[in-house]
Amino acid sequence: MLKQLQKKYTTAFLKPYLTWYLKKERVTKLNGFILTIKPGVFHPKYFFSTGYLFEFISKLNLKNKCFLEIGSGSGIISLLAYQKKAIVTCCDINEQAVACTRQNFTRNFNSNFDNFSVYKGDLFDAIPKTHFDIIVINPPYFFKSIEHNHQLAWNCGENGEYFKKLFTQLHHFIHQKTEVYMILAENCEIERIQKIATNHNFKMTLHEQKKIKWEVNYMFKITSK
Repeated sequence: MLKQLQKKYTTAFLKPYLTWYLKKERVTKLNGFILTIKPGVFHPKYFFSTGYLFEFISKLNLKNKCFLEIGSGSGIISLLAYQKKAIVTCCDINEQAVACTRQNFTRNFNSNFDNFSVYKGDLFDAIPKTHFDIIVINPPYFFKSIEHNHQLAWNCGENGEYFKKLFTQLHHFIHQKTEVYMILAENCEIERIQKIATNHNFKMTLHEQKKIKWEVNYMFKITSK
């Protein structure tokens, strides 16, 4: 009952507020990083998945690891990986998100882009052919068509075109010991995503899960079959 009330409150009050709030460029401080969030970019402070992924990545040993983030958004996950001494590559299909990631890297590290590369492109399209040690993905997962750019962070296409392309390309960027992690929430069609993975010779295994307020988030480890 409480869970339902929380969801109703979010829909009725918080969602309209966030829609208004995120129309303008904002500056926020989160987990020790100062971030500029441009309009249309996934705001890490207001969505559970980013916080959970940040916590998860914080526990990994990333020193000298080749790290890839698909869908960087504000860049906070890739900034954390760089802070943990990884060799970081990240990308986003949204030009504003790419600009955010670059701006936030410069602001927080006051450094050149050695060991930190940002690309604009759809999934792996713009990424130089590399075998990564760690790959993390916070995907759009609603099986709906994409009619406007702001839906790219939410919708994966009516037939899961995002995941079909993801699992088609993933083979070319992993080695035998690559760790691939993808975060999903309980309100998405997980079994449907798993079926797409299976059809492309990948297996999705539940690695851990966490309930954040009224929503359960799942961390899946993806391995080649």
